[in-house]
Parts: sequence; C-alpha cells; structure tokens
Amino acid sequence: MKLPVESIAAYPENMLAAKKSCLFEKIFALYNRNLIKRRFHSYQVSGLDYLINKNPYIPLLIYANHTSWWDGLLAFEISRAARLDSFIMMDELNLRRFFLFQRLGAFSISRDFRGMRESIKYSADLMLADSNRTLWIFPQAEIVPTDFRPIHFYNGAARIVEKVGKCFTVPLAFRLEFTGEFKPEIFVNIGKPNLLETDKGFNSKSLTADFSKIMTSLLDELKFDVINKKTAHYRKFW
Repeated sequence: MKLPVESIAAYPENMLAAKKSCLFEKIFALYNRNLIKRRFHSYQVSGLDYLINKNPYIPLLIYANHTSWWDGLLAFEISRAARLDSFIMMDELNLRRFFLFQRLGAFSISRDFRGMRESIKYSADLMLADSNRTLWIFPQAEIVPTDFRPIHFYNGAARIVEKVGKCFTVPLAFRLEFTGEFKPEIFVNIGKPNLLETDKGFNSKSLTADFSKIMTSLLDELKFDVINKKTAHYRKFW
C-alpha cells in the first residue's frame, strides 16, 4: 500500500524531510536538462534497462560514487528517464542552502550520530511505505576524485538495507571526462540489481565492504570503456 511522504511519523524539526511536488519536478526537469546540455557535450548511460525494468513490488536502493557537484542533478535525469519515484539523501548544510530540492525528494542527513540514525530510519520508512520507491545514496559522504583508491563507504546504505529487510540494491558509477571535445562528457555505468534479504547473521560492515568492492569494479569497467572508446552500448540521452 502506498503511503504519502507526509504520513511518515514526525521527525525532529532540525531534520529536513522530503516534500515532493510533481508540478515542481516537471518544471525543474526542463531547467535541469537545459543546464546539463549547456555544460556537457553528451550524456551516455550503460545499464539503464536495469532501472527501467525494476520490480515495482520491492524497493530499490541505488548507491553511487560521489565525483562532483553535478551528481544529484545527473541522478535526477536518470530517474526521469527510468520513471523512478526517487528520493535522495543530501547533506544537511547543502540542503538548507538549496531547500527547493526537498520538492524533488531530497531529505537531509547530518554528520552527528543522532542525525545519521534519524536519516537512516527515515530512509527505511520511505521505502517500506511504498515498495515502488527508489532511494539514492552516496556512501562516500563527500566528493572524491573518480580514480581515488581505495573507495571508502560509510555504513549508511547497509544500515538502511538492514532496516528495510528486503530490497534490491544497484551500484551506479559516474565519470566526467574530456574526450577531445570542448566540453566534458558524462558517462554512467549502472550495475546489475542484487536482491538482499537480511537475516540474523546480517553484518553491515561486511555488506559495506561488498558495496565498496562492487563499486571499485564498476568504476574500473567504466574507465576502461571510456579510455578505449568502447561505448557503443551506452545509451545517449543526447
């Protein structure tokens, strides 16, 4: 049964909850597409069908690397293309500056223990309230150069999986690259969905390590495709 965002139990006033607006999303979509087109030469995505054909009866968690300020806007474009009902976890200070992103499904997370715990519970409640929802999270929690290794993820994504109990997880890798054009190009590699069901032996640290390994492999694959110009199977948004 689908429950509106507003029906989720009240949270502390210092937490910024999502306040999605379909009308605002439609207006912002026009602005966002124009903005990205003006700043980048092309936008190419591999594996988009994994999201288009998602199971509507099991919630989806997308975990992505955080390579630039653009990542949230690029995620919005992918969500529109795949027709996802997306929500995204965003740093509290930035969300207070760009509060209109709440209308797009953004909600806050702070770095203190209590703030993280509240945001993780809120994330799980969003997914449990409607099985067709998708949650985006950047487990690095800060912008990190694409080729920096090792990839360090915080445990937030794994903790959300633990609370939801059963969900699909999908890794998604961003790469912005100059390939000979005046403007950089956007390349995205989306990995295969993985169905996770938690049990008594669940270990969030172990799952977080798995997420890091999967992301490393996905990013390396993306780098190989871009450097060797093996992007014929990537879908071009433009």
